[in-house]
Amino acid sequence: MSGLTPIIIAAPSANCGKTELACRMIRALDGAQALKITRFHRESHCPVHGVNEQGEDNCDGCAPAPAGFELVDDPAVLRTPGKDSDRMLQAGADPVLWLRAAPHVFEYALKAALKHFDPARPLVLEGNSAATVAEFAGTVVLLWPQRTRGVKASVLPALKRATFLVLVEASEGPPRRWPKSLRSAMARVGVSEADLPTPVWLPAEWWKQTETTAEHELLQALKVTV
Repeated sequence: MSGLTPIIIAAPSANCGKTELACRMIRALDGAQALKITRFHRESHCPVHGVNEQGEDNCDGCAPAPAGFELVDDPAVLRTPGKDSDRMLQAGADPVLWLRAAPHVFEYALKAALKHFDPARPLVLEGNSAATVAEFAGTVVLLWPQRTRGVKASVLPALKRATFLVLVEASEGPPRRWPKSLRSAMARVGVSEADLPTPVWLPAEWWKQTETTAEHELLQALKVTV
């Protein structure tokens, strides 16, 4: 995809704030488009369900798989209340599409999906999988809160190619404490603090607040990269 550089939002697990951050980016970027990405997991045990007290949440990766992949453009599906796609539409993205793909065809599916977007307008991709495609150029925004529902293997490539690292302050304890799960992931892939961008720090429960100074600076920096 030539033209403006797409923005990839990645995080270690579900319920990290990816969609909220995506929506704030959409509002800040004139003419933004959005692609929600779901790659079906192949584990015998779902990595989303039953992880913690939020484990009863629906998991799109558990849904019956189509023949390889599908690009959802049905407004009735995209505007389902509570869906990430509906939130992106409400934030002003146009169009919003939802890519559901099996791992073995993901790269092909991503290329097919990108043909439906205008390369001259900003594109926000919500999901780790786009960052796993080495040839796919994008501005990678890695969001990492203090608490996660595990750490997906799909986030590790994003850790290695992060353009922006967004960390969330702990609600208690020392300020600007790097999350333990992030430290563990860094050790797994041989990455040190010096290898990563200087973190942008968001306050605990930042999603309940209006735009903070750090968030404003992040959004302004993103405008330059795309």
